[in-house]
Amino acid sequence: MIKAGSKVLALIVGALVIPLSLIGCTKSDGSGGRTEIVEIENTAQVFGRQGEEVTVKRHYMILNPPEDLMELKELVEGYSKDHPIEGEVEATEGRNRVFDVSFYRESEDLPRGWQPDEGYLNTDRLEHHKNDLVASVSWSDTDPKKNYDVYDKSKEGKIVKRMRFIEDQLVE
Repeated sequence: MIKAGSKVLALIVGALVIPLSLIGCTKSDGSGGRTEIVEIENTAQVFGRQGEEVTVKRHYMILNPPEDLMELKELVEGYSKDHPIEGEVEATEGRNRVFDVSFYRESEDLPRGWQPDEGYLNTDRLEHHKNDLVASVSWSDTDPKKNYDVYDKSKEGKIVKRMRFIEDQLVE
């Protein structure tokens, strides 16, 4: 009788412990569910140095972006204030600097740690991942008011809702 009871107890414990231990082994997203912004390495661009205008582009990934578009705008605005890029390229007299900062969501097509690929037969650049673009900020030396665009997109990248701001003013 004791042997049968211990077998049943072992089965019950095994039925609980094994699934719980497997759940503990599942892949973690590394951010613990909190929102985090990381720069997508090897994607920064500065071009137009010979012309009248210099364009500076930066690309970031938002891990666990907020679903609320006002919260997303505030997140992007706060990040832009805390991480200014204006000092990265000196203003030359008579030349305008244009700044364009893009924020992407993590996805199956654009995973964390993604890097551009300029392979011979296959290329994978950020312009191929516009479906995952969820926010952008642009401004220039001649028009220092920051323009914010934030998007709610379906998993397939279709725009469900879009909000545009000039500084804190909602446009449209």
